[in-house]
Amino acid sequence: MDWQHIVDEAKKEGKLTWYQWYYQDRLKEQVSLFEKQYGIAVTISEGPLQGNINKLMADRGRETGDIDVFSIGGGAFGTVSPQQTFFGPINTLLPEGKTLNYTIEGTDSKGYGVAFWGNQTGLAYDSRRMKESELPRTLPQLTTFLQTHPQEFGFNVENGGSGPAFIESVTRTLVPGFDFTKGDADVKSLTALQPAWNWFKQLRPDYIITASNADSVTRLVSGEFLLVPAWEDYLVGLENHGEVPKTIRLYIPDFGMPGGGNMVAIPKNAPHKAAALLFIHWLTLPTTQRLFQQVYGITPQNKEVNRDAGLINSKERVHGTQFMPKPLGDEVRTEFSNQVLLK
Repeated sequence: MDWQHIVDEAKKEGKLTWYQWYYQDRLKEQVSLFEKQYGIAVTISEGPLQGNINKLMADRGRETGDIDVFSIGGGAFGTVSPQQTFFGPINTLLPEGKTLNYTIEGTDSKGYGVAFWGNQTGLAYDSRRMKESELPRTLPQLTTFLQTHPQEFGFNVENGGSGPAFIESVTRTLVPGFDFTKGDADVKSLTALQPAWNWFKQLRPDYIITASNADSVTRLVSGEFLLVPAWEDYLVGLENHGEVPKTIRLYIPDFGMPGGGNMVAIPKNAPHKAAALLFIHWLTLPTTQRLFQQVYGITPQNKEVNRDAGLINSKERVHGTQFMPKPLGDEVRTEFSNQVLLK
């Protein structure tokens, strides 16, 4: 089937439903550009991610489902039996297919899902209170920073991924011989991570556990903290809405911080497959990816788009790493709680 035939069919279908779990209201502004260009109406769902996943799995037994385009985090993609659940592979159907990304957060979609939203974690600071030359770049420098600025560094364990990203980064650095690319991890192998827990336990009086991603950033802006792990896209969104000052900066330390992102896919029983393909094509076009980069601070997922825009210096992006695949990433966070917080 040639692309023009898909476009013509999409226009005949005339509508699609996108199951998306964040920024639903804000995305309507950008999605209206697609609607005007193609005359295809897009309905964006209102539910949370787990509710969307439950709906996706419940719909699998129906001949025709309600979902045309489904968003899901890279780490969760493999948990929904993608090759049984999604139509595809679609990478060969998309005209820009060779310039797109199909692997994110350690998950290879095999062409059944396309990355459309990249996000990067780093350490955030207020440039009015810290100079760039004072930033801790290595783990020994961060250790010294924590000891000389007790309780001025905070991170979350629950309600968001920025704190767990920091836990992963320290763990990777202190346990270099461990294979963090395998998603499965048994209890015995997790005992090898003890050097990381020792580091966190030794410095326990010097950092504060926050309630969420948002709580960490709020307390940075208020002046309670000097440094917190944060998401680039989250900070850009806040800055664009005037909710945090433009003096808030983000950097990736030399020991690395993980980046992740989200994919879109088409359920096998989607009622408007052609419209869904056209929408995914539009979402991942260089023009749309640049727009999302400016508005939301995403890391573009089309190779033709320059990644220099954003809060993070392009020279520091080389220190970006991948999140540990699940369930290993979840196990590491649980072990942190058990070994450090509960002892």
